[in-house]
Amino acid sequence: MKNKLINILKFLIVILLFFNIGKIFSLIFNKLNINLTTFNFIDIAYSEVLISLVLFIIIFFIYKKTLINDWYEFKINLKNNLKKCFRLFIVLLIVKLIASVIIYTLSFILEINIFESENQSIINLLLSNAPIMMFISAVLLAPFVEEIIFRLGLKKIIKDSGLFILISGLIFGFMHIFPTDINITIALIQSISYVSIGTLIAYYYVKYKNIYFVIIIHSLNNLLGILAALILI
Repeated sequence: MKNKLINILKFLIVILLFFNIGKIFSLIFNKLNINLTTFNFIDIAYSEVLISLVLFIIIFFIYKKTLINDWYEFKINLKNNLKKCFRLFIVLLIVKLIASVIIYTLSFILEINIFESENQSIINLLLSNAPIMMFISAVLLAPFVEEIIFRLGLKKIIKDSGLFILISGLIFGFMHIFPTDINITIALIQSISYVSIGTLIAYYYVKYKNIYFVIIIHSLNNLLGILAALILI
């Protein structure tokens, strides 16, 4: 019972930090008389890296024991585990393709114009102005932070595997879309891809019980997205 309460407390801390650390930094910047309204996209990109790095350090120390133990287990058979990550990533790409077909089918049936999500639009803008910073943020830091919170942290308080996969997938998917100013129907349709990714990665975590499998797969997914966006920019 004590361990469960500790795990719940840890999760509440990291989830509150995840959704509010930007506001905390804004307050700090204001105290230092730094005018955020003067920030250009490069300044914002650097700020995002700084915020993500601070968040990663805090979360790492909160779940330090599990992260270190998982790494020792993962590196014992490092080469084969990396190969397995690539195979699982291919499956993820197939699921993303299926999700895309579903999204465009629904948009056709409902006669809705599905444009890129607000989350992706912001990423593209930052990427075009500060590609290196966005690479660090999206490919190196974000996968660690998001997987530690929404897989490792959440699994420690939700023991039922099926329930964990469902909740983890939904939270992960919806947080990439909401809050939003766009039409709710469009937002829900856009979330299909993110929810599908989150659900599959949550399943991978349940199956392999090691956080580094899902961190690497998440990182590969973001890397592919970054490369695709760079080509299209």
